Amino acid sequence: MNKWKLCLWLQMFAVLAISSVSFAQEFDRDALKAELREELKAELKKELLSEIKKEMKAELLSETKANVQEATLGLKDVMKSDFKAELRAEIMEETRGDISSEIAKVLGDTPILGGMFKGVTVGGFIDTNFMYNLRNHGEGSPSGSGGAGVANNENATANVNFIGENDDNTFVLENFALFLDKKVTDEDPIGWQFHTYMGEKAKRITFLGEGGGLTNPTGAPTNGTDDTARNDIFTIATANISWNAPVLGKHVNITMGKMYTWIGYELVENIGNPNYSHGTVYNNAIPFTHMGVSADVSEFLPSKKFGLTLYYVNGWDSFIDNNEAKSYGAYLKYKPNNDFFISLGGIIGNEGWNVRSGAAMGSQSNVSTNNGGNTMMYDIVATYSLPQVDKLSLGFNWDHGYVEDFVGHDATGDGLINGTSGAHWWAAVGYVMYDFTDAQQGAFRYEYFDDTDGAKAFGYSMSTFTYTQNMKVREHLLIRPEIRHNKYNVGEGRAIAHGDKGNTMDSETILGIGAEYIF
Repeated sequence: MNKWKLCLWLQMFAVLAISSVSFAQEFDRDALKAELREELKAELKKELLSEIKKEMKAELLSETKANVQEATLGLKDVMKSDFKAELRAEIMEETRGDISSEIAKVLGDTPILGGMFKGVTVGGFIDTNFMYNLRNHGEGSPSGSGGAGVANNENATANVNFIGENDDNTFVLENFALFLDKKVTDEDPIGWQFHTYMGEKAKRITFLGEGGGLTNPTGAPTNGTDDTARNDIFTIATANISWNAPVLGKHVNITMGKMYTWIGYELVENIGNPNYSHGTVYNNAIPFTHMGVSADVSEFLPSKKFGLTLYYVNGWDSFIDNNEAKSYGAYLKYKPNNDFFISLGGIIGNEGWNVRSGAAMGSQSNVSTNNGGNTMMYDIVATYSLPQVDKLSLGFNWDHGYVEDFVGHDATGDGLINGTSGAHWWAAVGYVMYDFTDAQQGAFRYEYFDDTDGAKAFGYSMSTFTYTQNMKVREHLLIRPEIRHNKYNVGEGRAIAHGDKGNTMDSETILGIGAEYIF
């Protein structure tokens, strides 16, 4: 009996042992499955997070790239457009804010005075530079033709007109410009513009006015025809009133006062130009400003791709008219797409720049007070951005002018060029701009200006090569290093000025750097 019980217990123990092993094995399998599940979930989570990050990064990069492309295309559209209007407007929009509310607060919220400044924007820029003429070796140049006179700090071509950027071996406050503008809108059809300059550039953008300065060869006064002789460092660059007048169911924008010229590729404000220094052609072949009235009749044209403005002005670069004649002008532009722009501008009037045929040298008629000598010119500007080269854009400018009944001074100073029935001048300029990055642009300019007839009082031709590196260092701050070479084709045995130690100055190389802050 005991043996039987012992066998029975042995059998039960065996069954329990086998069951325990099976249970332990089943328990270990479930734990392993749970552990594997957690590991797989962790790996899958990691992969999913990685995929999400990649997608988010790609999306952000795409949005950023799209924003950059949009901003770049917007800037290119501006550069391709009309430099006389859209570029200046774009610069002003980027750098000015609406100050009407602030002015209202300053004026104590006075309804009348505060209302005068409603919609007015304010802005401007500060422009400083340093130029060094390698030919002069920092010693300045004698003033006057042929090297006579006292040394000064201007480049040796002082007898060639420069609106600015021409001082040698000295730091210069080129310009402090302050702009106040009120645009014409549908709600308010009246607008105005008031731009002031203070600095070197203020001395040279207006020639004819009330200021008494120069005398003619007899010593008699020239009736105050030359404002530049006063050497003022402040001037009103523009001041005018605009009215968007309803005419035959459309609108004509009529502007009256002092305004920028409609002729030429470059602007008076060099913050809107590809190169830092103004070109020889801009300085000598075209006007800078006008006093008069204009009418934008673009709404009467068959397509919005065209624009047309008509002008009736005193003449060239004048506050006060220096004769009885007026000049007529027109500006026609065509922009078929965002890649191409072209314009044609012209001006004509009996401005009588020089002595008419038969006039005696040294007489009072030697000054520009007669109404003869019909003076005219036309100007072509074109810009093109190559679709094949994303960051490359081109510009072109052509000028041609003519003076009737012209008698001028011989460039050698021997007297008058007699028997000349008319005198021409012409010029061609090419621009190449390349955007290396969003903050770096290179700009190359070549120009040729021919005045061998002496219509602009030179009697020779000249050419220049200019390269500027435009660098946007910080927001609103531009640094613009530049190298420029001027060549004056004055002919053998003739000279326009002297350089270092009496060397003839038929060419010169100028290094410069400009710093501009736009506000």
